[in-house]
Amino acid sequence: LKVRVVRSSPPSSQFKATFQESYQVYKRYQMVIHKDPPDKPTINQVRLVPVSFEDPQFKSSFNQSATLFAKYQMSIHKDTPSDCGENE
Repeated sequence: LKVRVVRSSPPSSQFKATFQESYQVYKRYQMVIHKDPPDKPTINQVRLVPVSFEDPQFKSSFNQSATLFAKYQMSIHKDTPSDCGENE
């Protein structure tokens, strides 16, 4: 697994070139971890949100994203809750 930060809005050439592969990793994760059926999530359910507190969609999903990040860090990397604050 290779993690790379690419511009998604507007979509960069790297984003366009890797979207399908990234979607397949995401879909596999959803099926294994969340027991989603193979037909879910669809490609239309993938939501990209610009990282900016000026963006209403980012602000509205920030708490959910921060909670998911903390759960991931504590489960996979054994971080403590104090290591997973909103600033991280």
